This record gives sequence, structure tokens and C-alpha cells, in this order.
Amino acid sequence: MEITENMIEKSRSLLKTNNLISNLNKVYEEIPNGKCNGCAKCCVESVHSFYVEFLNIYEYVQKNDLYDNVMERVEKHYFNELVTKQACPFLNVDNTCLIYEVRPYVCRLFGHSTRAEHEVNYDNILAQNLDADAYFFETYGTHLNDEVIYHKIDYCEAFKAEKPISQNEKLDLIDKLFMLDTEFLMEDILPEEMLNMSITNWFIYTKYTEEEASRMRINKLING
Repeated sequence: MEITENMIEKSRSLLKTNNLISNLNKVYEEIPNGKCNGCAKCCVESVHSFYVEFLNIYEYVQKNDLYDNVMERVEKHYFNELVTKQACPFLNVDNTCLIYEVRPYVCRLFGHSTRAEHEVNYDNILAQNLDADAYFFETYGTHLNDEVIYHKIDYCEAFKAEKPISQNEKLDLIDKLFMLDTEFLMEDILPEEMLNMSITNWFIYTKYTEEEASRMRINKLING
């Protein structure tokens, strides 16, 4: 997998002709606002995003001449995330977000979950991490760091939403975002296996193929 210049250009054309960024922003507008104390304790990983969200972020980064800065951050995160827990590559030293204006839905929804929903999400992530640890041990004879496997984002008590949003409403938002991505699938721009990757991966694949990036990351895990 890789994101080529040709893929980006075709995507840009589709963004314009189908008003996809406008439709993306309409989805974001359905997410209630809230008050955050800016502690950035939730900004400790590279969250997943839809392709249309990546394109929105990518265009913002290019427009503001941030690509080299972003890639330096992204490469540090991607090639070290199996070794030590990494903060979000877009988190600035003053706890502000480099791409706040175009942050993806996962970031916009954080704080809108109940404690029970938060714990279920952590259990799912932990199960995935344990499966990954088993894979790396069986395949390469090495374990992931416990810090990576068991890291948990605490439930946020500080965030205050203007109004509640139900689980069904969240799922409806995700469905709408998925429908935006299907437009790229239907035009044979986006391969199905690339759906819903982390933002780090989206950017890594603009510079490296999946095979190149994976080989370098595994080497970092094994050899340090």
C-alpha cells in the first residue's frame, strides 16, 4: 500500500466535484461542542481516521507549509510506537494541536463517552495490543513493552459537553463518514484494505510503501 501523487490528484478532483469537504464539515457540525481544560492527557496516540479526513488534514498541512514538520513528527511516532508509548505526533509542546481546525472525528468525540463506553473501548484496545504482542513474539521472538501494551487513557472528568450524544448518534456519524469514503472506493481511488487507518499511517504511506515502512519499524523493535 502507498499513497501516490496520482492518487492524491484524483482524490483532490473528487473532493471538489462532489463537495466532500463541505459534507465532512456538516458531519463535524453534528458533534456537540464542549469545554476542555487543555490537559492533553487524551493526546497520547495516533488516532484512526477516514480517508476523507486524512485528505482534509493533508490539504491543510500543504496549504500551511507544514508537510516537512509533520513528516518529521510522524516518522518519529511510527518507527518508535512499538518500542515506547508515543504522544500524538500533532501535539505541540504547549499542549495545543497542530491541526486543531481539521482534527478528525475521534478527537472531536473524545469526552462524549460514558465511563462504561470508555472502559469497553479500552478493553477492546487492550485485546488488540495483546494479540499484537503475541504475533510479534511468535513471528520475531520479541515482546512489546508493557508500557505500549497496557497504556490507558484515563476517563476524562474535566470535559463538559454542551449536550449529550447517544451511542446510536455516534454510530450514525461514523456511517456518514464511511459513505464519504465509499465515493473514493467507487472511483477505484482508494483500495478497500486502506479504510480507516491511523493518521500516522496515512502520512507514512505518502513517503514509504507499506512494505518499506513495516520493515523499518520491525527492525527498530528488534534492534532498538
